[in-house]
Amino acid sequence: MIHFNKEDLDQEKLICFIHVPKTGGRTLWNLLDKQEVDIIVRHGTFFKKFNKPTTYFTMLRDPVDRVISTYSYMRSYEREPLLEQMQNVTLTEFIDYMGREDLGNRPYHKKDLRNIRFRTVNMATRYLSGGDPNDYKKALKNMNNEMSFVGITDYYNESLYMLEKQFEWFHVKDVKKVNVTSKRLDVNEIPDDLIKEIKRLNKLDIKLYNKAKRDFIRKWGRFSAEELQHLKKWKAAKGL
Repeated sequence: MIHFNKEDLDQEKLICFIHVPKTGGRTLWNLLDKQEVDIIVRHGTFFKKFNKPTTYFTMLRDPVDRVISTYSYMRSYEREPLLEQMQNVTLTEFIDYMGREDLGNRPYHKKDLRNIRFRTVNMATRYLSGGDPNDYKKALKNMNNEMSFVGITDYYNESLYMLEKQFEWFHVKDVKKVNVTSKRLDVNEIPDDLIKEIKRLNKLDIKLYNKAKRDFIRKWGRFSAEELQHLKKWKAAKGL
């Protein structure tokens, strides 16, 4: 079962999922909650080195895709604090908030539009570094040295398969996608200049994501034809 934001459990070793927002984390929560082991979920809180041996893992998503999903989510999710205000915010205005360096890297009141920057710029870097969206070196070090597994949202089913393959305590049961953003913008329909600006503002996340994706594909490339066939059967059995 899962335990949100606890920093210790009554056991010798810990398992901790670092949930970077809009990476398919809530779907994974459901799966983790069905496991027979206790798992800490860092939600809304950043990476922290615990005082016990800990198995850390996370999921990363293409930063442009994550930003667009966040914009759509904030305009459609009924419990979103900025829902009403976001109805009048264009994507261009949204990205303008992202680029406002005068706002710093701190959170504002949950109903303050200035919070957009905190919720969108270099989020993976922020979470994996321990809170600093500009500390790429620390985020990369933690990803390389502390994360036992880094899944990729673009390869979600494959990530679940590799999680199950790597961790004997993890078993995929009854996958139900939750918190899927409705009325989501199509990235292919967004003007190139806006995409370019999102990339500029998330350049550290893009570096981090590209490294994680390369590593993931490299692992994937080592799979034998027999393993790939097993994956195909596994997906069919899980209804994926």
